[in-house]
Amino acid sequence: MKIWTICFSLSNKSRLGETLRMAKKLYEHHLKRELGLFEATFYGVGIIIGAGIFVMLGSASGLAGNAVWLSFVLSALIAAFTGLSYCELSSRYPHESAEYLYTKQAFHSLSLSFIIGWLLIITAAFSAATVAVGFAGYFSALFSTPVAETAVMLLLLLSLVNFRGIKESARMSVIFALMEIGALVIVILISIPFLGSVNYFSTPSGSLPAGLGGVAAAAALVFFAYIGFDTIPKISDETRKPSKTIPKALVYSLVISTVLYILVSLSVVSVLPWEGLAASVAPLTDVTIAAAGPIWGAIISFLALVATLSTVLIILVAGSRTIYGMAKEGALPEYLAHVHPKKRTPYIAVFMIMVLSMVFVYTGNITTLASMTNVGIFIVFIFVNASLISVRFKAKNRSPFRVPLNIGRFPVLALFGLVTSAIFLLQFEPIIYIYQAAAIAAGLFLFKILHTGKKKHRII
Repeated sequence: MKIWTICFSLSNKSRLGETLRMAKKLYEHHLKRELGLFEATFYGVGIIIGAGIFVMLGSASGLAGNAVWLSFVLSALIAAFTGLSYCELSSRYPHESAEYLYTKQAFHSLSLSFIIGWLLIITAAFSAATVAVGFAGYFSALFSTPVAETAVMLLLLLSLVNFRGIKESARMSVIFALMEIGALVIVILISIPFLGSVNYFSTPSGSLPAGLGGVAAAAALVFFAYIGFDTIPKISDETRKPSKTIPKALVYSLVISTVLYILVSLSVVSVLPWEGLAASVAPLTDVTIAAAGPIWGAIISFLALVATLSTVLIILVAGSRTIYGMAKEGALPEYLAHVHPKKRTPYIAVFMIMVLSMVFVYTGNITTLASMTNVGIFIVFIFVNASLISVRFKAKNRSPFRVPLNIGRFPVLALFGLVTSAIFLLQFEPIIYIYQAAAIAAGLFLFKILHTGKKKHRII
């Protein structure tokens, strides 16, 4: 019926504009809003409780000793500052482009918002490559497979899941998240008989090997186990009632993750001395073997692989949605926003982030890639908090969610988030800043090319 209406309307010039709008609506494909609060929350839990807790707990224990749980509390508070800024901004601008749109609305600078989006895309590719190689390392130890090829195959398989649809990706993420939670719950339960066997605060025997400074340094380290909450706004266009659902999902996922992290950190130092944990490459596995035997240790090792798998999948989803969102906003070529007519996913963006990640698999040092990821994330966090401060004074209407603790319009917690992110940004080797500067310069060059083309030809 709509087709006949369009054809008839073409003969009436006065209705030509309405006709074109009808045709565009009829043939334009959109992402499907299929996710509720439960799926969005466990999507967040799945990315937060990823590889970090399984591999970083040992190193953090070496810095904070038996008080490593305090480091998780401190990191949770710092993550909450920026997380609440994401909550308010995502409730005001519930779109896939997330950080790109936040900075664009706050500072009205296309080049700045483009660089923020560019950093997120590159960071997602770095991060996916790094975690995929980490998975391949565990997998290779068990089955003697080549690391690089295994990582590339993993990226391919998970990109196909991403292509099939957000519902399939979210369902798999929920399953993975439940398995990850199950692994942490196992560690907590088997450690119950050991609880109270040590002093969890400062003692003369050395439960704080580096003093309070060690607790702070460990907090900077384990903060990386919280990174991922920022990906939740990137599924806004695929979430029902995103202005309400996304902020709730972000808060709930942080709370669930923090409670589990604190309980696990209390458990592990109760079973093994912090010195032993500091020397372990698989601390949760070693704790499980010590408390319950090798069979349970093997189960935890398997679930650690699942955690890594889950992290890669959600990074790929978030990276592809960033590309899609920026293309939809006109910052990237329009074809990157194309949605598959049957799968209703941004298929070109899905395979672009896959290819970028595969390339980075072969670039060498995992530690450097991970550091590049973290520096990019902290730069983005600084501008997200700054964006909330700016928007508060520019926007006339009140957002559905509002960050607490304000002085007039000024959001105090956003300032805390900005300052703490800047402090964490200063904790890396000088060479990492040089690499990051080169990445930013490449982004500015790309922006100039795309902007010039758009100016001349009106389209990218």
